[in-house]
Amino acid sequence: LIADEPTSSLDDKNAIAVLELIIEQSGLHNATMIVATHDKRVKDAFTNTYELI
Repeated sequence: LIADEPTSSLDDKNAIAVLELIIEQSGLHNATMIVATHDKRVKDAFTNTYELI
């Protein structure tokens, strides 16, 4: 799953709901996720992260 700023235009409530859905679905389908974000909440939700500088 590739997601480019999946929570950028959402209010807090919906951003959290989308984040939970993405994580849930990736687990159910044993999928790898590639997410581009500036949102620290999104970054903190994952165990393995890589930062491009």
